[in-house]
Amino acid sequence: MKCLVIMTWVAVGAWSCSTVPRPVPVTGSPTDLRVLTGEWSGEYHANAGGRQGTIVFKLAAGADSARGDVLMFPRQYIPSTRGEASGTIHPPMPQSLSIRFVRAAGDKVTGVLDPYIDPECDCRADTVFEGRIVGDAIEGTYTVGRSGNESITGVWKVKRKKS
Repeated sequence: MKCLVIMTWVAVGAWSCSTVPRPVPVTGSPTDLRVLTGEWSGEYHANAGGRQGTIVFKLAAGADSARGDVLMFPRQYIPSTRGEASGTIHPPMPQSLSIRFVRAAGDKVTGVLDPYIDPECDCRADTVFEGRIVGDAIEGTYTVGRSGNESITGVWKVKRKKS
């Protein structure tokens, strides 16, 4: 277990040092965009199963694009199928998912992630999310549509970092 914790922190450290999120288009009125201004961070988790991760999102004042990423930690362990000894188990590596766009309207936020390959089914996954802004917090739900497989739903929450 200690090894898993160390590997997770190494992966998170490597991800945070080497990944520069690309700009995310953000649409909405100037008033709606002001509500999203700041640095946000939080987490998400699936309603069933082991899917969970972190969310980071930053929007500068007066900007129409932000920087943001989602780091997904798949299920705790996945059996190896890559020609290694039968029954060998490896902790999965976190996967960086890019936010494609965000729309703000009133106290609502909606958006999509770039499509990615879901590690559980080795299939294309398309994620949509929505949330409600209340002061310095946003809480919402997401749905992952997976080609030929059952959809996954979950909840997410981020808080604005105090200046």
